[in-house]
Amino acid sequence: MSRIRRPDRRPAETAEIAFDGQRFTVTIGFYPDGRPGEVFADGARIGSDLDALLDDACVALSLLLQHGVDPRRLAGSMGRLGDQRPASLIGAVADLLAGEVRP
Repeated sequence: MSRIRRPDRRPAETAEIAFDGQRFTVTIGFYPDGRPGEVFADGARIGSDLDALLDDACVALSLLLQHGVDPRRLAGSMGRLGDQRPASLIGAVADLLAGEVRP
């Protein structure tokens, strides 16, 4: 599937999520039809391994969205704990993209 171009100016929403006792800020950019097309997250210490991992994961999630992957499919593909909570911070971001959690 080819990449779906995003407009130069697009609406975005910012929310806070908590994972493993830490708070993170997540910004989701939307296509004009309301579908998420990109995601950014921060909250890790700047320059840390977690900061780099989170940046790279958001790039990968954004590219998947821009190639038409449904956010619910992304969230459903992430690891889960026994109580169905996301097993990772990336899973928590995917849940937010899919509308599974409310800020």
